Amino acid sequence: MDKMKLVPKQWRPICMNKLGIPFTKGYEREFDRGYETKSKEWLAAQSAHRNDYRIETDIEREQGLAVRTRKREQEICQTFTEEKYPFEKPGIILDPYGMTPLCAYVLFYTEEECRVRFHVRGKTPDASITSLVKKPCKWHRVPVYGLYPDMENIVSLELLDRQDKVTAKNEVRIQTKPLMKYLEDAVRVEKKTERSSMKLILVAGKSTSYPIAFDEYGDIRYLMQYRPRGYGLFELANGRFIMMERQTLIPTYMLPHSTQMYEIDYFGRVHRTYYVPNGIHHDVCEMTPGGNLLVVSNSQCGHVEDCIAEVNRQNGKIEKFLDLRDVLYTAYRDRTNWIHINSLEYEPETKNVIFSARNLHSVFSINWETDRLNWILGETGFWRRTPWLFKVLRTPENMPWHFQQHSVKLIRENLDGNADTKHLMMFDNHWNLRRKVPAYDDDTRSFVTIYTIDEKRKTAKLEKRFSGIKSKITSNGVYKHADRRMFYMGGYLAFPEEHEDRGAVICEFDYDTMKELNRYSLKYYFFRAFEMKPDVDGLAAGMDLSVEPCVGSLLPFKRLPECIPVPEAMIEDAPLACREERVRLRIEDRNLWVKSRDHLVDQVFLVGDGRCYGKDFRDPNQQQDLAAEMEYFVTIPLYTIDKGEYRVVVEFKGVRYDTGKTIQIC
Repeated sequence: MDKMKLVPKQWRPICMNKLGIPFTKGYEREFDRGYETKSKEWLAAQSAHRNDYRIETDIEREQGLAVRTRKREQEICQTFTEEKYPFEKPGIILDPYGMTPLCAYVLFYTEEECRVRFHVRGKTPDASITSLVKKPCKWHRVPVYGLYPDMENIVSLELLDRQDKVTAKNEVRIQTKPLMKYLEDAVRVEKKTERSSMKLILVAGKSTSYPIAFDEYGDIRYLMQYRPRGYGLFELANGRFIMMERQTLIPTYMLPHSTQMYEIDYFGRVHRTYYVPNGIHHDVCEMTPGGNLLVVSNSQCGHVEDCIAEVNRQNGKIEKFLDLRDVLYTAYRDRTNWIHINSLEYEPETKNVIFSARNLHSVFSINWETDRLNWILGETGFWRRTPWLFKVLRTPENMPWHFQQHSVKLIRENLDGNADTKHLMMFDNHWNLRRKVPAYDDDTRSFVTIYTIDEKRKTAKLEKRFSGIKSKITSNGVYKHADRRMFYMGGYLAFPEEHEDRGAVICEFDYDTMKELNRYSLKYYFFRAFEMKPDVDGLAAGMDLSVEPCVGSLLPFKRLPECIPVPEAMIEDAPLACREERVRLRIEDRNLWVKSRDHLVDQVFLVGDGRCYGKDFRDPNQQQDLAAEMEYFVTIPLYTIDKGEYRVVVEFKGVRYDTGKTIQIC
């Protein structure tokens, strides 16, 4: 039996506060700027009174995705019921919502309730896709996916009675358009020795502009023509995703963060928009199927990417907001991006949150109800000079360690038959750039790693380690227990020039023998990859139009004690960098969108008769030039504004300009 490293008693801290950890305030002045003020602002945003109003304006207006989806849904339903297509001659709507050109609805009516099975003929028999709409009905909206681009696809339809007997057959042909040119040679099959256990692999995020899915022969069979934030898509239990909006962001000390996210399905239907006042990044997970969402968020108080927020699934309110400074205090909080949370996992049975901290080379478990730190999975030497050494799991001597890991997930299946253990999978990028440590071993590979953790004994051991080409950031692993396969999703190759300028690689392994079976290379970087598993019954059903399409709150305009004068200088009089071509105004749903370059706009004012509102974007200031040339919208809600007419004024570097635009709140 391997010896376990023991934590010396002298390193155990003396209980000095409610968590038993001495609180050192060494970085408070530099890294805790405005913490209490910001917290009050977030709370105020949640409780802001929403006035009923209508808007009259000369500013460009646009409907949000959720609203546009509902309008299109109503059009499809109306067409369906008016036409009443027979099974022998069904209606076909290719790309029904304008976002998925390789998907189609096949519409028809039957006199008797039945189920429908469809079959998309593949270029080879094993590339065919077969699926079943399980719920019997008379009005059928069959969600066909997996069509080939630029091809007349043959789709077979079968009606099944309650005994699963085929009562009727039909065949339709669906012609699709070619893919955009940039997707040529997007996927290559580098190695194929066995059938893949994934029918379709979906990749999204980073330079893979649009989410795509490909089959085991490298053919793209799915495309979503909407570009999300670089973090891609996050799976939900209902077969949908969370997708972060890339256009509406909030400035931070470093890269800006998205302030809204969508619950979206494989056909591009946006079921709900969530607004998050302090921004979201990197990861979103469900606490329970259909339950509240945990999102990685931002403090805006001198440091970034170090918070976790719980979002109410129904009304969008922030139920809880945890700044990790309140858990770890000043341990390694020595820089703006000190921790860099990049993945979340929730355990409903224990109410614990497991999260990956890239810049601390560690994984943490905390109780979400008490904020108490349960354990740390990381190299012991890294934590030796902190009060948290006694929380580090004991491990065998000379065990290899992870560095700058991503995508930490629990394997729900019990791999060793021990009820006291759990199995943690991560993508070990094995990179040492963001926080160099003496323990780094300069290994030239990256790994999908599985640890077995015994929480009662406070121990961890390395179970499996699948190696692949170095992927310095992003990336993930996928374990398929039934097929005994492991997928190495290397999303960001460190040295693409050594691999024919390919940006990413996906390898499929036999879990037991650890032999590589199949390999695919991808032209572009991606954030994560996973198996495409549409909820066919959910896609076949109509949308629930009774739920509120947009929920949550953004940080609002503040009522100013005094009204500012409308400046004489017009926006076209501003310096070149600040002129109208670099500033755009738009109203979407109930919000004012102001587009400009990162940190270009200092303040935005609404100046009315005897009343004035303002929104200040000077804090946080731009400490790094990572986003200096990024252009995006900052979003400010209008629902808290008193009725009246307002002039829109913007401020650049201390100078105010009249945009010439007005907003009438009626």
